[in-house]
Amino acid sequence: MASKNGPPSRHTKAYVMVWITLLALTAITVEVSYHDYGTWNIAVAMLVATIKGTLVALFFMHLKYDNKVNQVIFISGFVFLGIFVGLASSDEFDRTYNLSFARVHEVKAPEGMAAAKIKEYLKPTPELIAKGKELFQQNCVTCHGPEGRGDGPASGALNPKPRNFTSGDGWKNGRAPSQIFKTLTEGLPPSAMASFATFSIQDRLELAHFVDTLGPQPIPPNTPQSLVAIGVTEGGAAPEKAQPSAILPISFAMERILQEAEKK
Repeated sequence: MASKNGPPSRHTKAYVMVWITLLALTAITVEVSYHDYGTWNIAVAMLVATIKGTLVALFFMHLKYDNKVNQVIFISGFVFLGIFVGLASSDEFDRTYNLSFARVHEVKAPEGMAAAKIKEYLKPTPELIAKGKELFQQNCVTCHGPEGRGDGPASGALNPKPRNFTSGDGWKNGRAPSQIFKTLTEGLPPSAMASFATFSIQDRLELAHFVDTLGPQPIPPNTPQSLVAIGVTEGGAAPEKAQPSAILPISFAMERILQEAEKK
């Protein structure tokens, strides 16, 4: 070590260099967040996080200067974690394959039932809008913000940014209630806008009606094309091909469970 008034020690120089490197990596992370590189966004984020974590562990946690035995123990923890994640992932991929196979046997929704339900709530009422506001505050504020301007707490980490509902421009599926219902049902992959198909038809239309109140008025009307896109023809009946539900027949599910058990 150097004297009190002498030149910086070797360790001090190393800490300064690591600190500068961490700042540079943070700048890279911020810069990447403003651009959409597809899957490369995740790759860059993981690479930067790995490098930063390694530098912190080596220098600021003194692993680089620690006893060799402690280093082996520390690294072994990550090795076993990798083994565990690898085994769990292989099982998860197998289950995903089985689920995709099982979807062939999904139950079809009764024709006309869903369409009739949609038509029942297509016209906005004060009650539907009030319920939609409650659902919005519970499920949408984190990304879209309390006023729907796309400035929620999580919006800074999302690319592309959440929809600004107060603007009438750039709606991928349109602003009519039926078009917002379609967006809520299907989501907008690969963006962060997930599907809300697990919500009831009434809930999704309540949300759609409230979201429409946040934007410019008047609200665009539903069109025959937008209604057909969500399963409603002009007469109110379901189209020929009904949308499958996410419910598996009990008999099929039991059969798959028995097959999995026999494999083990």
